Amino acid sequence: MTQQTTGGTASLESHTGLTSLTEITSSPDPQAHYARLRKQWGAVAPVEIERKDDVVVPAWLVLGHAENCQVMRSELDYSRNAANWRWNVENLLPPGTAIGTYTPSVPRPTAFYHDGDERKRLREPLDEALAALDERVVRERTTDMCERVIDRMGPSGSGDLVKAYCRPIGFLAMTTTLGFDLETGAMLMADAASLVSGDGDRVAKAQANTAGIVLEHIRQRREEGGEDLLSRLAVHPNFAHDGEIASSAIVPVSAAAIFLTAWITETLHQVLADRSFAARVSGGRLTLDGTLDEVLWRRSPIAQSPAPRFALNDVELGGRRIRRGDALVLGIAAANRDPAVHTGDPWDEVDNRSHLSWGTGPHACPAPRLARLIARTAVDQLLRHMDVTLTEPTDDLPWAASAWVRHSERLPATWSQVPTAM
Repeated sequence: MTQQTTGGTASLESHTGLTSLTEITSSPDPQAHYARLRKQWGAVAPVEIERKDDVVVPAWLVLGHAENCQVMRSELDYSRNAANWRWNVENLLPPGTAIGTYTPSVPRPTAFYHDGDERKRLREPLDEALAALDERVVRERTTDMCERVIDRMGPSGSGDLVKAYCRPIGFLAMTTTLGFDLETGAMLMADAASLVSGDGDRVAKAQANTAGIVLEHIRQRREEGGEDLLSRLAVHPNFAHDGEIASSAIVPVSAAAIFLTAWITETLHQVLADRSFAARVSGGRLTLDGTLDEVLWRRSPIAQSPAPRFALNDVELGGRRIRRGDALVLGIAAANRDPAVHTGDPWDEVDNRSHLSWGTGPHACPAPRLARLIARTAVDQLLRHMDVTLTEPTDDLPWAASAWVRHSERLPATWSQVPTAM
């Protein structure tokens, strides 16, 4: 029987001593935290999103797989629009919070922050542009990018694999697909690290810099034309002004900074550090796609969705009373390991894609195929062309300090290029 410390009707703000999301995500064993919260609270638990000037910003963390699906699929009860958040309505947020920059009270003009008809209008151009991409060209460009980065790593060397390979590949492959040249992609990557820094001022500055670069390139693409994502977005009739185009383009740029880097990093970490896992891959019992999926199940790079939902009504979720205006954080990693859907048998996850790393419902990720194509190519190219060995015990490696993304902060390694067969 689930043990709860308080009644299910207590208000969110009445709870104290809350566990920090960053503490959970960057801990050696986040699943232990989720299990403790699940035992104490059930499928929905109060947590701390952020602390600023001694003010704790609270939210409900949704732990259950079924409860996460319920929130993701219902725009009638749970909104992406932060204008519905009580902390915005009542002006409770201290200035300079990172969550305030992610969830502005005046939502940016992108489907990411809207619901209903407005979401549909703004989402349609991105869906159409992604559907029109030639995946063969994307794969070729990503392969070329991998070869460039591998050549830059030299015939042999040592260092941080995240910095040397995972981050530049994930980011530059996505920005190239959008239509940016390598120099511009590098400029965007310099700002990208600030997007998940947790520092509100750094996040705001990075967002402004990124928006300026994207706006300039939108005007160029409209004049020159092209087959890349940005060129297609630049001429789509659904958009009312360039600000809407820029906001829509920034979403996949941010996704590259946040998700692809983490997915590539954790897949390589799993293969390089876990001998039994590596044996299943090298022995052909687990395909590369299966490897990528098992990482999403076991080590979800998105620990919590960086897009909270906001209750539009007083509702009950997982036996807990949610008040109108409450923030709900979707616990992706917790849901993927929910005992109700996760047996613990790794073979149950092979080619099983019912995990929630892409989300579900009207706000599901628009680019799962593109992300998989880039991640698969990046992992395959490194393992094909480099002999890589981690040089520190995996238990000693720190995790990135983030409330949302979980991946190794660094992967100290040695590497040498595999000789090309004649």
